[in-house]
Amino acid sequence: MTTTPPTDGRSALREERRRAILDAARALATEHGADGFTVEQVAARAGVSRRTVFNHVAGLDQLLVAVCEQILAEATADLLAEVDHRTTELPPGEAGGRAALDAVAEATRGVDLPTAIATIHRVLGAPDIGDERAQGISRTAFEHVGGRLRQQLVRRAPGLDPVDLEIGLALLFSGIVTIAGLWLEQHPDLAPDVPSDARTDWDALLDRVLQRLRIGHDG
Repeated sequence: MTTTPPTDGRSALREERRRAILDAARALATEHGADGFTVEQVAARAGVSRRTVFNHVAGLDQLLVAVCEQILAEATADLLAEVDHRTTELPPGEAGGRAALDAVAEATRGVDLPTAIATIHRVLGAPDIGDERAQGISRTAFEHVGGRLRQQLVRRAPGLDPVDLEIGLALLFSGIVTIAGLWLEQHPDLAPDVPSDARTDWDALLDRVLQRLRIGHDG
């Protein structure tokens, strides 16, 4: 039995529905928190059936991960582009691997992660810092973004030691998730329009993460 691949029109419709579902979930989560809405409400606001929602995601947590990933994608598009630019010409061998990871670290400085993190925090209903469910949702979204970055680095620096790559990216994204929690503790009522003093505090925390990574590379 053969299956006819979807036409461009069907693909476009599927993407349109997915966008509507994510937008609906993002709005409902912002209004009511991560625990304050149902799949039925998402479907009603998106103008689709409950079944259509489940055609795209397995459940509410996966839907919230997709929403957070969407927010991060908006912020990290510049990161991926900057990493691509910085890794156009890499030295061969181990030096190239170090240069690729250094490029990621430096590119991270130019990304508007404060806005993304403040938006995710609000979308998840401004949960307590120790909320394990919210932490798991945001951590998974960061891991998905890290996966795309990993693919990009493998393509750009095929000689990069896979262990160094995995450790470097794991430390970077784990560090970002950690300082995000610390930063939100310092600034618990942030709006997505992040003020300059909060951005200064974020930059100081990020510098500490990148410095730790640099020490690890040099060691």
